[in-house]
Amino acid sequence: MTDNSKSLAELAAMRAREELTDEQFEDARTLLSAVPTEPLHFHARRTPKKSGDVGSGILVLLIIIGGLWWLGSSIGSKSPEEQKKEAAAESAKKAEDRRKGFHCLSAWDGSDRALVDAVKESLRDPSSFEHDETRITPVSPQGQHFLTMTFRAKNGFGGTNVGVATGIIRQSDCSLVNWQLLSS
Repeated sequence: MTDNSKSLAELAAMRAREELTDEQFEDARTLLSAVPTEPLHFHARRTPKKSGDVGSGILVLLIIIGGLWWLGSSIGSKSPEEQKKEAAAESAKKAEDRRKGFHCLSAWDGSDRALVDAVKESLRDPSSFEHDETRITPVSPQGQHFLTMTFRAKNGFGGTNVGVATGIIRQSDCSLVNWQLLSS
């Protein structure tokens, strides 16, 4: 029994149970007669792949990338003499920054952490502290740097004042030796 004959038998049973009218039965039978009884066959044309295509493409890509890498490294490379000069210049800059005391200051805001903490402890409202500027002198013969820090903080009436604090730090370990609050 084919699929169309099974469907027609089911439609006839539905008409006998009076689930379909004669007109609905005829419309469904007409639709079923238009459906082909043989299955449709689709044919696709496939192009055979060569086994070496993918591998050779990857190989070419790797060769191009390697060539570009080599070219970039040979252009950007410096001679050993130039590298030594750059290292010496960088070393001299670090030594000069150390002599000037910059190694003791924060790279973020230029403050000295120990002096900031000491000043905050002496304020009425430590949370209102805002660092403004820190200046540092070159190292003294005693191996110390002199600091001057300006800051803002709330006073007892809720207004904001500009304050100044000074301090002395050791060059060797950047520890705070002495400090003084000049105005707040």
